[in-house]
Amino acid sequence: MSKTLPLVTLALLTACARTCPLPSPGPFSRLHASPEEAVQAYFQASDTGSSRLLRSALHPDVLMHWVDGADGSLRTRTQLEWWQLLDADGTQPATTRGMTVLDREGPFALMEAVSHWPDHAFDDLLLVVETPVGWRIVGKVFQRLAPGEAATASPSARQEIRAVLDAKIEAHALYSHALLHQSHTPDCLYYRVNVEGVPFAWGTLSEAAARYAANAEAGIQDRESPWNVLKVEVRGNVAAAKLEVRVGGVRFIDHLLLVRTGGQWRISAAAWGNPLPPT
Repeated sequence: MSKTLPLVTLALLTACARTCPLPSPGPFSRLHASPEEAVQAYFQASDTGSSRLLRSALHPDVLMHWVDGADGSLRTRTQLEWWQLLDADGTQPATTRGMTVLDREGPFALMEAVSHWPDHAFDDLLLVVETPVGWRIVGKVFQRLAPGEAATASPSARQEIRAVLDAKIEAHALYSHALLHQSHTPDCLYYRVNVEGVPFAWGTLSEAAARYAANAEAGIQDRESPWNVLKVEVRGNVAAAKLEVRVGGVRFIDHLLLVRTGGQWRISAAAWGNPLPPT
């Protein structure tokens, strides 16, 4: 049996100034040259009501996640739905916007984007990766705030998030589809960069779970690969994390987004891969 099978499975599983206008890219243009430029395009798309700019900033399969404050229910919006809203109604430009690089390593960046309007604000956590056509946002969660409100978290949030991250790590060790289900939202997408010679790809949680199940049925486990949790950032009911793991002597990193829904934290989006350029 191929010694690379665990790695193959890992690849299937394991994110305040006014902005300046950006040129609209042509259909064959390389997009944004930095993660900051991709976030600026996202800001401008919202301020101008332009689905075209939004398509340049975000990968078309990205799902926007947030938690309804009234009942703690998870809400999801597809890119296609978002495009229609922008084109139909436009939007009120923000009064101020700002961005912070929470982590950047190689072709991966974890960004925070904060936008203010007179009656509310949004605190976004974004996964941004360098794709073959330029930097693009591949994951978004956000917290809606009242004027002057800060995105605070419960005292137990970090401990609860660490338990979810431990479940993800254990899911890989056992190739357990049940632990994947427990630790992720069902629609979670995993974007990957520089894995097994492929510069950029993505897959669903169900695809990964099917391969985990096949490994488990074949008696394959991976308890030898060492994992570390390097960063956890919490903003109310949304959070981000950075993990690293070494498999077969190669170091991979994960940038993860999480949401707290129904009283439980779950991973809702991920970008991962080899942060070093291919040789």
